[in-house]
Amino acid sequence: MTGEYSVPRARAEIISSDLLDMTVTVLKTLSDPLRLQMLWALCDRDLTLSELAQLIGVSPTVAGQLLSRMRTAGVLQTEKSGRHVIYSMHDELSRQFIRQTLDFAAHRLELQGASDSTED
Repeated sequence: MTGEYSVPRARAEIISSDLLDMTVTVLKTLSDPLRLQMLWALCDRDLTLSELAQLIGVSPTVAGQLLSRMRTAGVLQTEKSGRHVIYSMHDELSRQFIRQTLDFAAHRLELQGASDSTED
């Protein structure tokens, strides 16, 4: 990725405060299990508030609050379709990030399980 906010490749380079702030915002957004469930669902297809609420088993009010925080953080986008608001991931890079984050967590769990079984 090249551009004003590209990630430095050398450890000696300093990461810009804007990039650090955005990274912290995104990671804080992912720190809630319900928000992460919603983002996981949105990796496959765009969904309405009611669909997301039903999918993760919360009321539309709770889903709306969760979605509002993610939208404010810039993690997802919305589009009006008649009376409905459709929620979606911004782009393929966003979807890949969610998938890779969950893959990383699954890998950590596997390693943890492997180390637990060797201690027996």
